[in-house]
This record gives sequence, structure tokens and C-alpha cells, in this order.
Amino acid sequence: HGADGIILSNHGGRQLDRAPVPLHLLPKVREALGEDVTIGVDTGIMDGADIIAAVALGADFTLVGRAYMYGLMAGGQRGVARMLDIFEEQATRTMRLCGVNSIDELTPDHVTATTSQAASGYWI
Repeated sequence: HGADGIILSNHGGRQLDRAPVPLHLLPKVREALGEDVTIGVDTGIMDGADIIAAVALGADFTLVGRAYMYGLMAGGQRGVARMLDIFEEQATRTMRLCGVNSIDELTPDHVTATTSQAASGYWI
């Protein structure tokens, strides 16, 4: 329809806890839209490893609203800065454990989900 990008979100599933999880939908959405459409993910991003999983599955970026708000409530601007530091450390560690040196090296093969794990999220 001419959009440059989309955000995959279920707003945390607050009203419908059986709504599809955006990370589960991401590979098919990326395949359907191709590489020219920007995709962001806004649900279930609770740490740096979640960011890496989303990017590996096809996201161009993620939103971190809940973690941002927790940092803001806990420590104001310094709390948000600390949250960003923690996410960066987690993302960097996750990439190293996956054996990649840059975001561009991530692929869906770096993310696995078994049937029992899929209900709670992806494992990277």
C-alpha cells in the first residue's frame, strides 16, 4: 500500500493475551514485505538478547518502551541511561556467544524455538 515501514506490536497483549507474538510473526512478515520495507518490533523486548533475536529474525529495529519506563521510574534520566547500558552489554554478549561480530551477520539460524519454548519466546 506504499508504506515505507511498519511496526509489529500487540501492545503487550493486555486485552487479548492470546494475540500473536510479533517475534513469532516476524519471519513471515519479512518474507512477505521484502527487504525494502522497514520493520520495527514493539512487544516482548525486555533485554538485549530480545533485540538480537528480533534483528536476526528480520527486524530493522526494536522499541523498548517498558524497559525505558522502568529505568525512568527507578532513576530518572540516569535510570534510562543505565537501562541502555545494560541492554547494550546484553546485546553485545549475546552476539559474541552466537559467534558474530556485527548485526549484519545475524540470520534466523541464530534463533531457535522449540514447541515448548515458543509459548514464552525465542531463545538465542
